[in-house]
Amino acid sequence: MLLDASIFSRAVIAGYDVKRSQSKENVEMVVGRLTGLYGDVLKYSNVKIIRAPEKFDDGSLFREVGGRNIYKIFEVPAGITFEKLIDELSKINYYPAIFPLYLKGTVGGFTASNGSGFGSYKFGFVKSARSVNELIGYKTVRITAVKYPELLEVENENKFAWSAIINKDGTIEYYIPSFYNKIIKVNSRSIATDKLIKGINAEILNVFKKDYIPIVMMTEINKDINFNFEMRIGYIINYNSPKRFKVLIGSLEETRLPELFDYLRKNPDVLPFPYLKEYEEIHKDILKDVKKYEVKIRSKRISKNVIIEASKCINCSLCLDNCLAYNTTNNVIYSPLGRFNRLIRGESTFEFCFGCTTCQEACPAGINISNLMELLPQFSETKEKLPIELTDPSASIYELEKNLESKYRNRPVFLLFVGCSAKYDPLGLEGFLNYLLTNGDKLPQEFSPRIKLVTGFCCGFNEYLTGNLEEAKNGVNRINQLKIQQNAVGIYFLCPEGLYVYNKFSDQKGIFAFDVIKNELKDKEVHLGCWAKKMGYNSKYNDCAGLFLASYKGSPLKIVKRNFLTVCPFSTWKFGTISVYSMFLGKKEVSELKEENIMDESSVFDLLVKGVKNGLENSADEIAEKVIMWNLGGGQYFLLLAIPIISKYISIELIRNLSSDPKVKEFISKFAQNRSILSQKVSAYTDYLRHYNFDGEIEKLIDKVANSTKLDYSAKDVVKTNDFRSVIKDALKKAISENLIENVLNNIIYL
Repeated sequence: MLLDASIFSRAVIAGYDVKRSQSKENVEMVVGRLTGLYGDVLKYSNVKIIRAPEKFDDGSLFREVGGRNIYKIFEVPAGITFEKLIDELSKINYYPAIFPLYLKGTVGGFTASNGSGFGSYKFGFVKSARSVNELIGYKTVRITAVKYPELLEVENENKFAWSAIINKDGTIEYYIPSFYNKIIKVNSRSIATDKLIKGINAEILNVFKKDYIPIVMMTEINKDINFNFEMRIGYIINYNSPKRFKVLIGSLEETRLPELFDYLRKNPDVLPFPYLKEYEEIHKDILKDVKKYEVKIRSKRISKNVIIEASKCINCSLCLDNCLAYNTTNNVIYSPLGRFNRLIRGESTFEFCFGCTTCQEACPAGINISNLMELLPQFSETKEKLPIELTDPSASIYELEKNLESKYRNRPVFLLFVGCSAKYDPLGLEGFLNYLLTNGDKLPQEFSPRIKLVTGFCCGFNEYLTGNLEEAKNGVNRINQLKIQQNAVGIYFLCPEGLYVYNKFSDQKGIFAFDVIKNELKDKEVHLGCWAKKMGYNSKYNDCAGLFLASYKGSPLKIVKRNFLTVCPFSTWKFGTISVYSMFLGKKEVSELKEENIMDESSVFDLLVKGVKNGLENSADEIAEKVIMWNLGGGQYFLLLAIPIISKYISIELIRNLSSDPKVKEFISKFAQNRSILSQKVSAYTDYLRHYNFDGEIEKLIDKVANSTKLDYSAKDVVKTNDFRSVIKDALKKAISENLIENVLNNIIYL
């Protein structure tokens, strides 16, 4: 079954308790971008969600398989949106013969749900007397496309028309492909197909707004829809259809949904659209039983207000365009609309969200998405674990602390929470302390240059992120206890994440270190990040770096080179940028940072991953030789033998790969000039590789070991076990160490 749920069905079913409609039948559900996990999904309690692909295995978005001249047949991935497909096909002047007026839905979902839209005056529904599109499995759709970059617009009905659009004032415009211009004998004006599509899509976007529900209704062409709602646009279904229909699209105040239900009950000729057989029983129950718009609560841990807020989602999917979780995993269930639908469906276990707020800014329904994304992990009985690695500050940091204590004994004590900044932004930490030492006398009275470092534990942000509020509060309480012990007046936080959590659970407010130095930055571009934005800080750049993670749900997070200063220590290494605090190191160090920062570091990360993959592959024979030792000493003994083997081959391949690119080699060679930079890069590279998903490469390694001529016959069964797979995974994890990465970089520096 392949489905892209209609926005109408999503809105209506949001107020309906479908629990009694559920079946225990096992079913696979292939979902597209707009799928709200509603409709048919709600009939099943054992549904397995499968993501429809957005591109073919070779990366292409369409391939020609038939037709010629005006008509052609293309195969396209089922999960591609019409927005993307039309953008690609229009480059060669082709357009799908039929497509929905709202372009965010997928081709597979549109085809499976027998869609209609632009082109329906001629082609009717996707699957009627003559099918326009055809699903091939769940991965591919075969579509009919037509070459018509220009259309002729006429006001009166015309047999050559391919589309008939109903305007909001009730007038109808008919559109004829321009290749008919020598045949038709009526006045017309030409319009570029691209321009018309953009205009229609803009009108559809006006349907989405706060406190309104988008509705789509269909009836026969000679009948009226006498229901008062804000109609924005519509279209006519004419040929290749059992009847002639008109479809009207608009919006309705959410509070008036009971009126809509009542109208539909009394007017069976007006159908919520699309009206699929799969939805038929649910629609009947809705129209029969729903008396008012309300939400059923299925988990005692989840408050009604949370579900009511989530139920306002209209499945427009506009939040997906900038959602880091969705775009990293390519899986709609990790997006806001996926989480909301899972919540309303009855799930109560949720993964953490990055907190980037772009989804909330894009939401036309005005849902407080960012706040809900913070709340959802708190409802989970089992919390995710996101350990943040900490390192001790360098000796130079402690020396600066002593100097500040000595120089400013007449000023009150402030704490400086170090947390993970010693690992992720050691240069920024040193730069801020250097700023205090140099400019302490100039600081306003609300700040103090006399500081005591708080090290050795996390601020609680990782616990807060995963919904473990008690542990997050414990971290904040521990900080406040230190404040009392040190007789400290205030506390600085270098990163907004730590400050956010502290302010949330403490009666006192922390101080953003950025506020101390911001007047010195003048017109410099600074990335403050999403968690600073949540606290009311605004900047031109708020891109989400993906926090301290190198991957999310098994998918690697992209490393993107950016050219701004950063505040968040995670952003500093993820974007390959300069920490705003490091600007206050000595001039020499800043100069080196700027020079080092020229290169796009994503190529370094690509070569690191390639090196690990190649190293694993090359280690197969030597590992195969050692499997016999499993029989003598067990898995843990074999693990001790496997770690140095994997380390050796990975090290060889990393050195070879990183040295093969002259620009990368030159980039790494500059680390010799500043050991702090080298230390920072070692941590960043190690962290990235440890979080990268190498499961596919591990399976390939196991296959090579199993087929190796070096494998003793008596040990063949060991290789087939899950225990062997687990030990290999563990060996890889232990092999990728900071010591290994530092040795690799030093080899390249001094080659």
